[in-house]
Parts: sequence; C-alpha cells; structure tokens
Amino acid sequence: MLFFFVTSKYITIAYTNYALENYFEVKPNLIKAAPFAFLRGFDSELRTHNNDWTIQQELNICLTFGDADIVEKLSKLANSFKPSSIMHNACYFYDLLLIKIGTHQPLEQSDIDEALSEAKNTKDKDVQQYIHPLIEAISALTTSNQALWQESIDKAIAWHTDECKFGDYKDMLDGFMCLNALTMAKLGKELHGWHCTTDSLYLPLFLVD
Repeated sequence: MLFFFVTSKYITIAYTNYALENYFEVKPNLIKAAPFAFLRGFDSELRTHNNDWTIQQELNICLTFGDADIVEKLSKLANSFKPSSIMHNACYFYDLLLIKIGTHQPLEQSDIDEALSEAKNTKDKDVQQYIHPLIEAISALTTSNQALWQESIDKAIAWHTDECKFGDYKDMLDGFMCLNALTMAKLGKELHGWHCTTDSLYLPLFLVD
C-alpha cells in the first residue's frame, strides 16, 4: 500500500541524513512520516500487520513527531488498541502505557505495577533488558522520579547499543535511533522540564529540544 512505502521513504530519508550529519533534514522528514505512520499502524481499515514489538516504531514517531491531530487520534485508542498479534504481554502492556502517557492521560499505578511484574517475569532477554527499563521510565514519569527516569533511559540505550553492535539491529535501519528512549526523553522534558543527559549517537536529543 502507498502509505506503507511513503512512511518508510520518509524514515529512510531522515535516518540517511542523520548518518550523513545533515541534521537539519532529519526532523522535517520524521514529521512528514508521522501521518503516514498513523495510517500504517493504527487506522482500523488501512493498518498493516504489526505485533506488540514492531508497532513501537509507528507509535513513537506519532507521539514524538506527530501534530496535535495525530496525538488526539492516538488518545482515543488508549483503552482499545490491540496489535495484529502479541509476542509478549509485557510489550503490549508497555504499548498501552505509552499511548496513555504520550497523550497526557492519567495512568493507574496498578497498571504500571502489572506491566513491571510481567516484564520482570518474562523469560526473554530483550524484554527484561529493554522493555522493563522503558516501563520503569514511565513509572518514573508518573512519580516524578528523575533519577529513575534517567537511569531507565541509560539502560534502554545500553540494550540498543548492544543490538546495533552484536544483535538484530547490526544491519537494520532501525538501529540508527532508539525511538523509545527518544520519546521518554521528550516526555521528561514536556511533563517535568527534565533534560536527558545520556550521550549516545542512538539518542539524537536535538530532535526533542
């Protein structure tokens, strides 16, 4: 479908410009990608197949680079969104929490605790080393715990860095940026005025400053 290729086109252009250090061309192309990412990931009639893990690209692009209309559309999915398939319940719980906090809706501590417990007990390295810290970051945002928020972003970037060097992201476009961590950095600034101090090529903080 056309919107699928348009989304990928703008993301590829953005990542290519980032790799070439044409930094002024990165954010405009991610902004252009956002409405097509919403169609690809969330439109009830047009969306393509995504599981609880792969949907995070569309979700983060919409939350971090989408306009108010896209964020409003996402907010209406906070209690009803379900991906085409679910690999790990912990990832799905994270997706739901991210939609809520990313659209500035209140979160129940019981939902956060359930997600943390599920991630901790999931027998999967990526869930424990990546999704669990991201859920911790959401918990930190809701409890105004800046130290935990920063520590959680650092953990997510450490996992992403290892994946780029030795894992699945080594030869993949997705390796250029850790979009989940970027969204957490943006939310910290929006909700609390916090400034992320993580220094990593995989976390281009200039995109959310």
